Amino acid sequence: MQKELITQFGYKKIVDEFKDLLENKKPYWVKQKEIAAQFGDRSENAEYISAKEMIRNLDKRLRFLDKIINNSKVIDTTKISHDRVNFGSEIKLLNLESNEEYNYILVGTFETNPKENKISNKSPLGRALFGKRINEEFEFQINGNFFEYEVVNIKMYEFK
Repeated sequence: MQKELITQFGYKKIVDEFKDLLENKKPYWVKQKEIAAQFGDRSENAEYISAKEMIRNLDKRLRFLDKIINNSKVIDTTKISHDRVNFGSEIKLLNLESNEEYNYILVGTFETNPKENKISNKSPLGRALFGKRINEEFEFQINGNFFEYEVVNIKMYEFK
């Protein structure tokens, strides 16, 4: 199985969430389930059923996070060059058709967030961007639509 790339920042966020779920949230809901179980008939006990469901959901999330943690290759973006578009680069693009500028951050699949302009290194745009230099023009296609861009700026993204 090929390991998924992930930034140090993204990896730390996932590990922190895993620890919080395992050490805080799950024990809380286990306790709530124990308390609710003392109220008698569990088949009609809404608190018991709710706590049981929460534990099941937490366990699913823990398994998912565990897979990410164990199947990821952590990349220290401060130790790689950003003179070309690379993993962890912040890229400013110029749309050659509309003359609009866009900013993107190239991250791993599990870190993507459209609201923060974080795109996957495996997305069509991410794959097209990888290795490009400033002033380099390129085109890529999504669903039969062609897009033309020019790389205006590249820098290492400062994760916060």
